[in-house]
Amino acid sequence: MKWTILPEDVTNRDHTGVEGFIQRLDAEVRGGGQPLEGFKFVNSGVEMLHISREIEREALGAGNNPTVYVGFQRPEKLTIELERYQRLKNAGVRTVAFGHGSPDPDGELVTEQWIDLSYDVSKFENQWYLVMAEPNPIVFVGWETSTEMFGEGGVSTPGKEFRGFVSTDGRVVDHVVAHLERVRRQHGPSGEMSFERLSDEIPFPVNKILVLSDDGQRQELASLRENTAEFAAKKSASVLLYDLSAASYLVSPYPSEVYERDWDRALGKQELNMAGRAYLARQLDDLDSNGVQGGAILPTGHGFKQLAEWAEQEKANLIVIPESAARPGLIDRIKGYTLKILQNHTDIPVVLGSADGTVQLCTVRGASQVAPRVRETATRGSRS
Repeated sequence: MKWTILPEDVTNRDHTGVEGFIQRLDAEVRGGGQPLEGFKFVNSGVEMLHISREIEREALGAGNNPTVYVGFQRPEKLTIELERYQRLKNAGVRTVAFGHGSPDPDGELVTEQWIDLSYDVSKFENQWYLVMAEPNPIVFVGWETSTEMFGEGGVSTPGKEFRGFVSTDGRVVDHVVAHLERVRRQHGPSGEMSFERLSDEIPFPVNKILVLSDDGQRQELASLRENTAEFAAKKSASVLLYDLSAASYLVSPYPSEVYERDWDRALGKQELNMAGRAYLARQLDDLDSNGVQGGAILPTGHGFKQLAEWAEQEKANLIVIPESAARPGLIDRIKGYTLKILQNHTDIPVVLGSADGTVQLCTVRGASQVAPRVRETATRGSRS
């Protein structure tokens, strides 16, 4: 699903392309299944304002710290509504805000995170919206079609025009939340930093981390495991060890075909010992000593495409690989161990870890370049 107005969305009936986008979303969500429920087209800015206020009131009284994704278009919109969103924050509502530009650095940020977007009048994430998945799923989006004054003024400003929809269909909400979470993950801290700083600044939840490992032949992977364990402990996250030494073109790492079928998941210490991988069981003991729960994956083939598939299956929030993967040698390129291949097969953010303990967060899917290391060491708006 491409979350933007495409040329083919524009028709003689609807020159804005919003209807075409909604039709594509409908086809993506339903997939031949049941029609969407609780769906309504909305073209009135005043009605959209009423809907947004109702969602805010619902979040305010929901309890259990719900997350609300809010499209402000520009930071000035949030500035004008600080009092309202301060009340949401005080009530435990976690607000993830999106817009083009950065809020006042000297002002108090009342949202959990502000995602500074590139200016784009066609992308979904740049529009006016409120989305809440729990306890009562709902998505509202008002696509501003008055692009010459995009994000400026209020709904009653002469010339302002919107087209959009509201839906309580959980499938629509899930698709929208998944997209906004992808956008959120793509806007993490940039540049080299320590694991400690990454722990403080990473802007999305991290509950499970997949990190490369082996049978002890590569010291850089041992250091990577140690640093990842400390990072995981701070985030209260679990760790999955991805055993590169298990991958083979000829021999399965599992004791038999039966085990390979039944063990298509992260394995614990007893199973690893049965598979002759006592070194992985010892590495899990090391994780235990850091207060980190863990498991291990035995891949049956080479390449980061398979790693990406495992990471998606195990619902990892972060993948940690050595910095050398950004500049692989010939044999690693032939086997498919390249950062580009990994990022072409998953949206999960990747952390490149180096021997000196610094890391770099890579978050954009399909990125073909990573900034080269140039040093040997590094210091560690109203809507009305």
